[in-house]
Amino acid sequence: MKHFDFIIADDSKHEQVFIEIYHDGKYIALISQENGIDNLLIEFPGNDLNESEIIRTMPLNEFLNLIDQAVKKLTLEV
Repeated sequence: MKHFDFIIADDSKHEQVFIEIYHDGKYIALISQENGIDNLLIEFPGNDLNESEIIRTMPLNEFLNLIDQAVKKLTLEV
């Protein structure tokens, strides 16, 4: 069974709270509300991260489900 984590956080790089998505400890993406709750942004891992710490491919339906879950968590927590 796959294990997914969602971490809601903030840092100096983002003015607003954001949520990070992980699969078995590997980073998938970040969803930010920098442009408001109605204009969420998704950020994918850059080249500055170690490839062993990220996921670059996954089934589309699984990815879309994760994005939907993350948005719900982010918008309910804020």
